[in-house]
Amino acid sequence: MSPSAPKKILVTNDDGIEGEGLKVLVDSLSKVCDVYVLAPATNQSAVSSKITVGKNMAFTKLGEKTYTCSGTPADCVISALASSLFPFRFDAVLSGINAGPNMGTDVVYSGTCAAARQATFMGVPGIALSLESEFFDYARTGFNFKPLADFCAKNLDSLISLCDEDVFVSLNATSADEYKGAEFASGCVRDYGDEVVFSENDGVSMTGFCDSHGITVSGNDDSDYNIARSGKIAVSLVYAEPVFKKVSGKTDFVF
Repeated sequence: MSPSAPKKILVTNDDGIEGEGLKVLVDSLSKVCDVYVLAPATNQSAVSSKITVGKNMAFTKLGEKTYTCSGTPADCVISALASSLFPFRFDAVLSGINAGPNMGTDVVYSGTCAAARQATFMGVPGIALSLESEFFDYARTGFNFKPLADFCAKNLDSLISLCDEDVFVSLNATSADEYKGAEFASGCVRDYGDEVVFSENDGVSMTGFCDSHGITVSGNDDSDYNIARSGKIAVSLVYAEPVFKKVSGKTDFVF
């Protein structure tokens, strides 16, 4: 790629090809780089890093640079980076903008973050973008994606420079017309208050429904949650690989 050539960026998400956040992000990025899209055909929220193994996936071409995949966000990244679909190397993979936050503990479950993580696994910078509703947490309305999309487009080189072989970048913000700034953030801890309620069907089988009593959040002042709630964009650097605790002591296991 010549120095003057625009960067080639892959955009995906977990909300699916019809996600408004994806459309707005593509529009903003298209002004500064060469954008290609491979996104799930349907909503794949909270699938984490699930991949499709042992069965075919369906791909549909929607435009010269736009495709859908029947699989997950991680499937989309693998298919884009390890196939002949796009016969060149991408400069970065951007995932989002998710309609809902992916703060702290959310990263474990998020398909949005999983796409950025998968890119990092494969040696390509990965950036995840998530927007909290103006009504907070997981409200279904109140999203103004454009300010975060424009921030990403204006700071694309800087965001890519933060990625390395160990980490992907996760951006979180609360929906607003403008932001007070951007700060590096640690991760909060989110307790979802989950409870599975069962009802009997026929005395043998049961139906279970996972519900929440409401989310409680804890974290330092520099957590993604607190920075986003302060009107700024939270910029977090997240290790792609699991971080294993070093143990210095000895345990006498019984066999």
